[in-house]
Amino acid sequence: MTDQEISQIDHRVLRDRLPEAGFRSADVWSDADFDGDPVIRVTARYDHRPSTKPDPLITAVHDLRSALIERGESRLVFLDNEVADEQRVEEDVE
Repeated sequence: MTDQEISQIDHRVLRDRLPEAGFRSADVWSDADFDGDPVIRVTARYDHRPSTKPDPLITAVHDLRSALIERGESRLVFLDNEVADEQRVEEDVE
């Protein structure tokens, strides 16, 4: 699958699975892991982290992988989550 096809699936899965997180966007690209094996890297952005346990932002990688396997994509998915209300803003220090 192309990165664009994977991105469309990932956006749909994350938006549909995590409505309470306020899904914003995701960057998706093909890469290689430390052994040189092909992988898919995803950086997903949300407004906030849902309060449910287990953390659905962490377990979303399983939904992404399942959706991609259904389409014939066998590469592993590495998911990083960025949550807007957890971003630290620090003052400039001179």
